[in-house]
Amino acid sequence: MAELKAFKGVRYASAGELAQLVCPPYDIISPEDQARLHALHPNNAIRLELPAVERGAGSAGPQDKTGAGSAGPQNETGAGGDYARVAQVFGDWLDQGVLKTEDRDSLYIHRQDFRDGSGARRTVTGVLGALTLEASGPGAGVLPHERTMAGPVADRLALLRASPVNISPIYAIYKGSGSLGPYFDSLEDRPPSSRFVTGDHDLQRLWVISAPAELEMLSEALAVTPLVIADGHHRYETALAYRAEQGARPGGHDAILCLCVDADVEDVMVLPYHRALSSATPPETLRRRLERDWGATGVPDDEVTGALEASEAAHPFVFLLPGGPLLVEISASEAGRLLGGRAQAARALHVVVLHEGLLPRLFVEGATELRFMRDASDVAAMVDSGASDAGVLLRGLRPGQIVDAAQTGERMPEKASYFWPKALTGLVLRPL
Repeated sequence: MAELKAFKGVRYASAGELAQLVCPPYDIISPEDQARLHALHPNNAIRLELPAVERGAGSAGPQDKTGAGSAGPQNETGAGGDYARVAQVFGDWLDQGVLKTEDRDSLYIHRQDFRDGSGARRTVTGVLGALTLEASGPGAGVLPHERTMAGPVADRLALLRASPVNISPIYAIYKGSGSLGPYFDSLEDRPPSSRFVTGDHDLQRLWVISAPAELEMLSEALAVTPLVIADGHHRYETALAYRAEQGARPGGHDAILCLCVDADVEDVMVLPYHRALSSATPPETLRRRLERDWGATGVPDDEVTGALEASEAAHPFVFLLPGGPLLVEISASEAGRLLGGRAQAARALHVVVLHEGLLPRLFVEGATELRFMRDASDVAAMVDSGASDAGVLLRGLRPGQIVDAAQTGERMPEKASYFWPKALTGLVLRPL
C-alpha cells in the first residue's frame, strides 16, 4: 500500500505574507495570472514554479491543447535559462531567511474552507507528506486515473533537473471512510502554524505535526488503501523519470510531495474539462450525424447548462455547433454496447463514453485539434469565432467514481477531471 513519510519541509518564514506568496499549481496558471503573481510579491512561489514570465509577452504559461504539432500543455521556455535560475533563487531565499527548514521531520495538515459555485460552504482537509514513488500496476499503492501527454512531463523534468525541489504537491484521493475526521476536527483546538485568506476569500490553515505517535497514526491510516492521483499525473511521471536518472545516488528522489484527501467524507469537487475540437468534417455534417445517429435534440442557447444538468440520461453531452447547441443523451446500456471491452467502472464515466464511444464514430475523418477548457463560455467563444468547429460540454464526476475506475487498472482520457480546490504551491516545499 501507499507510504507517506514525514520530512523536514521548507516553508516561508513570514507567515503574515502567505496570501501574497503562494500560487496555484503550474498547469492552471494563465499567462495573465503568471504576470499578476510575478508582480504581487518579489518572493512569490511563481518564481520557482513558472519563472519564464521575465521573457515577456508570448513566452509564458501552459496551454491546454493537443492536436497536430502539439504535445500538450507546456512552458515554452522550460528547457532554457529560466529554469536554470530557479536553483539560485531557491538557494538565495534560504540564505536570506525568506525560507526556513523545519527542525524535525513532520507531516502537515492542510484545511481549506471555501464556497462552491452556489455559495455553499465546503471544507477539504488533507495530509501533506512525502509519498514513496512506485510504478503503477496490479497491487500498486499509488494509482493513476488519467493518460498523460509528453510535453508537460518534459517541461517539469527540465525544471526538476535544474532545481531538485518539489515545489508544488500532487493531489491524491483515497477511500478512508472518514477515519481521520475526528483527529482533523481536534486540531481546531490547536492554533495552526499558518492561517490566511487567499484572494478568492478561502480560509487556508496549516498544522505542522511532528509528534512521533501522531506521525505513526497518520501514516498507518493512509497505508490501508491505494491512493489515486487526482491532480499531478505529469509531475508523478516526471518524478519517476527523475528517480530513474538518479539511480543509486543518495537523495530524496524516491518520493514526491503529495496532499492526501479522503474522498469518502471531504467536500472534494470534481468539475469537468470541456472540449473544443477542430476537424476536416464540416460542422453541418457533424450536426446531421448527431441528429440522425445519436438522436440529438436542439437546445436554446440560454438553457444549455440547465439541459445538461437536468438530463436523466446516464451520459448527457451538449454539442456546441454553428446553428445552435444539441443535447445528446446516451443510456447506460448504449454505453455498455459502445465500450464492451472496458471495465464497468470505466464505462460509467462520461469522459470515457465521449472519447472512446461517441467521438470516434462522429469524427470519422479524424480531429485535427483538441483543446481542454474549464469554462463553458470559453468553448462557446471558440466555436462562435470559428477557431474551433465544435465544442462539447460535460457534467462533472464524483470522486468515488474516479477511485473505482482507477482500481480497475484502466486510465481515463487526458484532462478527464478538474479537482477543486487545488493544493497550494509554496505552502510547503520539499528539497530532494
